Amino acid sequence: MIKRNSLKWMAVIAVFLSFFPSLWAGSSDSLLVKLNQTIEQRPSYMQRKEEALETLRQSLSKLSAGNVEGRMNLYEALWQENRSYNTDSSLFYATALSQLAQQAGNEEQKQNALLHRATALMTIGMFKEADEIIKPLREGGVLPGQRSQFFHLGRSLFGLMADYAVTAQEKAAYASLTDDFRDSLLTIYESGSNMYRMIYADKLTAHGKYAEALRELLPFTPTGDGRFDAGYHYTIAEAYYHMGRIEEARHYYTLAAISDMQSDTREYIALRKLAVILFQSGDIDRAYHYLTLCMADAKACNARLRILEILDTFPVVNEAYLEKKQQQQRVITGVLIAISLLVVSLIFAIFSVLKQKKALQQAQTDLAHANSQLNEVNRTLVEYNEEMKRQNQLITETSYLKEAYITQYMDQCSSYLEKMESFRKRLRQLLSAGKTKEIQQALTSYNQEVETELAEFYDSFDTTFINLFPTFVEDFNALLREDEQVQLKPGQKLNTELRVFALIRLGITDSTKIAHFLRYSVTTIYNYRTRMRNRARGDRDELEKQVMEIGKKALKGANPPQ
Repeated sequence: MIKRNSLKWMAVIAVFLSFFPSLWAGSSDSLLVKLNQTIEQRPSYMQRKEEALETLRQSLSKLSAGNVEGRMNLYEALWQENRSYNTDSSLFYATALSQLAQQAGNEEQKQNALLHRATALMTIGMFKEADEIIKPLREGGVLPGQRSQFFHLGRSLFGLMADYAVTAQEKAAYASLTDDFRDSLLTIYESGSNMYRMIYADKLTAHGKYAEALRELLPFTPTGDGRFDAGYHYTIAEAYYHMGRIEEARHYYTLAAISDMQSDTREYIALRKLAVILFQSGDIDRAYHYLTLCMADAKACNARLRILEILDTFPVVNEAYLEKKQQQQRVITGVLIAISLLVVSLIFAIFSVLKQKKALQQAQTDLAHANSQLNEVNRTLVEYNEEMKRQNQLITETSYLKEAYITQYMDQCSSYLEKMESFRKRLRQLLSAGKTKEIQQALTSYNQEVETELAEFYDSFDTTFINLFPTFVEDFNALLREDEQVQLKPGQKLNTELRVFALIRLGITDSTKIAHFLRYSVTTIYNYRTRMRNRARGDRDELEKQVMEIGKKALKGANPPQ
């Protein structure tokens, strides 16, 4: 009755389709992409369907035989769930409903069950048997509650019989009956409703009035009812297709197919017609796989009519698909042969390369040894060059400082000699004149002049040093902690502390020489140096080395004073 392996078959189809990337990526049409994604999700839809059916079957098994009304309601629900999913099951539940309605004497359900059985027989392809069932009802015995189902069934049944009629006379007769049932349907729906628009457009399409049909159908907002939306989109697609507007038809066939896939139905038309259009446009892979899915669903549903429709197209598509695969296989075979030849060539090339590699490795070993020796020589040369640069820089700096101070102090010594000669002549004159008192005054004045000259000497030293090292004070303070930095008085260039380290910067590091130059005791100079080291920002023992680095960059490009 119910095919339990249908879910497994759908899963196999979905997996099979997923192995063909050209199916999913061969088109830029976003709707086809959405359709492909929906097909991939089909097993989950089918699982949901099976769970719903199982729930209904379990509910039925729990009802007592005496609960006739409840059992009829469940038979109705099971028929509705199976009508487009499993025709054998739908026929079974329609028959069961008919028997129960007969026992209960329920005329409404008896007629409902008859129409359900006729619908199942029509889907199987047993048109005559379905017609025999509804013939008594055609003579005026339809109950008001069953008119909609009866008219829909008559419109579908005689439309199919017209399609498959052998003679023109039969075709015309069935087409006329189809029109009658379609017109009857229009009388029971409100004018302007979506159902009315779809039925009326179907009538216009059947009579070749495609543009009028489209004006009636469009625009359309999907209702959310998958079965209805699928039928509505299919009706639009049919009008476009008969007008020769294939792209628009493809668009709406795709929308209809998406709705079919999402509504758990196995009995549908849109996907098959979409496959035909795709095949005609050269998309053989997609057409083949869509038709394969259509056939799998039709067989699972036992919808013999749909199977016949698919078989009308499938052989041609299948032949084209197999031919394409054979061509691909020939290409693959050719590629494999080419690759095999290439591999053989590569093997010979590898042996040759290995032989050359061995010789190259020996040459590289010898070269590496020579490079190692050369690197050692280069390293030694670099060290010599660095040492020479350092010594040259030291010599340049020392020469520059010596030149600067020699020039400065030659001028000062010349000035002091002139002053001493002038003072000596004056003393001689006073001594010749016997002016002892004036001599005493002159000596006193000379001592004062010496102090003045000494102050000028230190000022000259400060000026010369600052000219050589303009940023000495700032650079020196940068070596000290912020709260221990040297603060000069206004107009002061250097103080005694800074002169001590200025002399160290000039290369005079002996405390005795510094004391003699600055006219302080050696102990005082030592204390100055110690206190300053204790104020250092970093390592106190590195302070004087850091002082020696002050101003070296500036001295490289400097010219000695003229």
